[in-house]
Amino acid sequence: MDSAPPGTPTSPGPDPRRDPGRDPEERPAPAPGASGATVLELRIHGIANAVPHSSLDLPRGEVTQSDGDSLGSFWTPRPEAEARDKALPPGHVHAIRPDVRREAYSWGAMARLGGLPFGGVLGLVGTVAVRLMWAAMVPFGLANAGYWARRIPAPDTGSGAAGGTAATPPADAGRPPSGRLVPEATAALTRLFALGLTLLFVSAVATVALSVVGTRCMGLATPGPDSVVPVCARIPDVLYGLARMDVGDRLALLSLVPVLLVAVLVLVAHGGQVRFESKFSVMRAGGVVPPSGPPLHRAGFWSQRTGSGLLWAHLGAALALTGQFLTWTRYADVGLPMPGLPVAALVVILGACALVALRTDDDGVQAHAPRWKGRAALAVFAAGLLVWVLACWAAFAGPQPARMPALIGVDLVPALLGVGLFGIAATGLAWRTARHVRAVAAWTLVPVVATLCVAVVLVTEPGAPLRHLLVGLAMLAVLSPAVVVLVAMLLRRRVHEGWNGAGPGVFLLVSAAAAAVYSSLLVLGVQWFLRTGEPAAPEPLGEGLVGVVRRVPDPDLVRVPPVYTEFGTASVVIALVFLVLLVVALAGPYVMDVLRSRPLWIPAAPRTSGPPYGPAAPAWRAVADAPDPDGGPSPVLERVLRGRQVAAMSHRAELAVGALAAAAYVAAVVAHIPLIAQHDDTGSVQIPLWLSGLAVPALGVLAATLVVSAMAGAAGGGPSRPWGLLWDLLCFLPRSAHPFGPPSYAERVVPEVRSRVDAWLAGADLTDDAERARVAPTRRVVLSAHSMGAVLAAAVVLIRAGNPVPGLVDGRIGLLTYGTQLRPFFGRFFPDLLGPTTTGTPPCTGPAWSADPWGGQVLGSGPGADPAAPLTPGRPEPGSGEQVTLMSLLTCGAKPAWVNLWRRTDFLGFPVVGYGENETDRGAEEMDRSAYLFAVAAHSGYQSSWAYHEALDEVISRLSRR
Repeated sequence: MDSAPPGTPTSPGPDPRRDPGRDPEERPAPAPGASGATVLELRIHGIANAVPHSSLDLPRGEVTQSDGDSLGSFWTPRPEAEARDKALPPGHVHAIRPDVRREAYSWGAMARLGGLPFGGVLGLVGTVAVRLMWAAMVPFGLANAGYWARRIPAPDTGSGAAGGTAATPPADAGRPPSGRLVPEATAALTRLFALGLTLLFVSAVATVALSVVGTRCMGLATPGPDSVVPVCARIPDVLYGLARMDVGDRLALLSLVPVLLVAVLVLVAHGGQVRFESKFSVMRAGGVVPPSGPPLHRAGFWSQRTGSGLLWAHLGAALALTGQFLTWTRYADVGLPMPGLPVAALVVILGACALVALRTDDDGVQAHAPRWKGRAALAVFAAGLLVWVLACWAAFAGPQPARMPALIGVDLVPALLGVGLFGIAATGLAWRTARHVRAVAAWTLVPVVATLCVAVVLVTEPGAPLRHLLVGLAMLAVLSPAVVVLVAMLLRRRVHEGWNGAGPGVFLLVSAAAAAVYSSLLVLGVQWFLRTGEPAAPEPLGEGLVGVVRRVPDPDLVRVPPVYTEFGTASVVIALVFLVLLVVALAGPYVMDVLRSRPLWIPAAPRTSGPPYGPAAPAWRAVADAPDPDGGPSPVLERVLRGRQVAAMSHRAELAVGALAAAAYVAAVVAHIPLIAQHDDTGSVQIPLWLSGLAVPALGVLAATLVVSAMAGAAGGGPSRPWGLLWDLLCFLPRSAHPFGPPSYAERVVPEVRSRVDAWLAGADLTDDAERARVAPTRRVVLSAHSMGAVLAAAVVLIRAGNPVPGLVDGRIGLLTYGTQLRPFFGRFFPDLLGPTTTGTPPCTGPAWSADPWGGQVLGSGPGADPAAPLTPGRPEPGSGEQVTLMSLLTCGAKPAWVNLWRRTDFLGFPVVGYGENETDRGAEEMDRSAYLFAVAAHSGYQSSWAYHEALDEVISRLSRR
């Protein structure tokens, strides 16, 4: 090292458990009650979904379930194990304080039990199908994430005061003082985007069923007694019955495919729906209070959404679009019995768009949708069903055409949907930058202009000058939000928000890109499969029967709508741009560090403590002592330092997601809109042969990855489902934009944990009234939460304040969090949910492009190093107008009852206040104290650390005694 590294961890001092006021001998004697405990230590696991005995750090046979069901359950040590661990000396790995009742809450099964009907009968095949459906639902989950990343209006209680925050000022609330809820522009656009995803999914499946199979790989039967019908060689034998039918009959039956797959998608999405009869605490059931404060503080936030109307609207639009595909055709010499059905289908789809845009029963406001909205949603569904049934009848009743009909809707609708989706996603980049609700509403012109321009090009097929003009106008419209984002970045106006305030657009862009890739993967994959095979001569079937001739089709015959080829080409562009940006954003700093003459020094977390005695003490001292500049660091410190460097590289996740969104944006503007507007050989831009040649192999690699991940999850040896980490993060958010998205486990977890907390503080387990009156006021709760569990615990504290239980004294709940992403991820990506105005912690800037992304904040010289706003010292007085925050709710004295543990070797763990010394954040030792051999601790093992036992004592000492 050139010099002594800054931020060296502090050396271990005297055992803090021996300090005055901290000695266990001086702890107050526990009051009688449940096992003599007055403090409930409730451990909540994170996204790793630790099993209950692992959360309690005990063997499987030493824990027992105390409450709950197969989805959510509470577990405690068995009496003999609890008595043994309470007799251990303080600081022991398994020690339990005498006044503590330790419990573990398990919620991991809530979002993991979705399935298909007869999934157990189908075995591995059915399980793999469910995993693939889960993967298909990721774009829907990202749309929900985009909904909650937007600016969330403050509720109006009818008193004329909107109660806005710095992020949502009353002037921009968009709600009249009467308390009546009105539609909001960003919510409407997000839900329209979600409806577009559903229609794009239906379009892709319909393209395969109706166009590729129904009209391309099954021809018209030849007239005469020896009639034969040509089919593609790869068509399964079970479909020969369809090939022998008239074209109309065939298409009507094949239209069941998109309808049934949408139904399956609904079953998978709702098969894992959380089952919880009561959405309220048992101590607070039936109470309704006016909404106030940040969204997670509002009493109605975790109530299950009245989203059935949204579901019916999506289903009605999907049915109407399927019917439109059947009837929007170009016949050579035959008309349809009901030529007005395509227009009727369009009316139903527009009605569904209006219905989802007008939905207002959300944002945590306890508002019930007017009854007419529910009836209107059912009417849209009934109308869509009627259109589809009539379309099937028209197809059955229509005569056999002389030539194969062209399905116009299958060619045009996906292209228009793609432009509309990317247009809405592009406007999302500027939603948080716009300062007034009218400015946000004005951005709706972007997708409208872009879609209209492309629609005119596709429908009217104008000459080259007008076509180029319209395509250029569409591209300028989609590019316009990027200008606003770049200006905000240069002026650093929203440096404390994810992607400089472009979070909604980032989520929606990634969602649109995933949907485009999935649709092209399905359509082009089926096309590639059906273009090959072995030909076979027809077999004579006798008088009056139609024979089937199998042949290898001409590649031009099995064609698909050009939009899917363009989607596939765009996916190649996305992959190439993303790889370049990823190397620059992530691998670049790491490569630069490898080329350094000396390893980059990354300091440990401030105020890190470790065991002063025991087998792990020598390793802790080797890490805590400053490295010798002459002799170099010890081998133990070298391994720890390498772990810090790897964790630092993974901390640049925001840059990676931003790179993916930028790649999708570039592909949409450069490789999507110009290509969509082409017709045969007269398009605005032609696809380079080398680029189109890469589309199918790139999609094939993606398909193989999806199948392998699905099989790994089904076999049980790998993750429980594809992208389990992403799934659990998406499942935290309520399903407010897309009804097919992953179910929100938090809608059960938060009320369920809150109910357990209330029951403990109220002494509900005590049957004697006198004993309850004496013991209950002395009880306290420490929510010990890991990773994602910390977000759930924070939501529990906030919702209790928004809907309190009468008679329960505040100041008796503390937080002990570790390995959490509250500040740099959730606080930045969802500012109105868990940003500084909700948590009361200082804002955080994003990671820097350097080997140590947080180096500037650690040294106190970079942006975001100093708190931009002071922590709230105490709870605001009612009517003061001061914002209630998580920190203020946990502060009942000089210091908040919140301690957060983190490590620089943790790839998912961060401080919640800052990288400097503060009263909340503490460093945990970077080796696993419970391991037999030396191991660098990363995201797990916090509960067995020496720092954990110290932090638990510190949180309890800060809680109110009465």
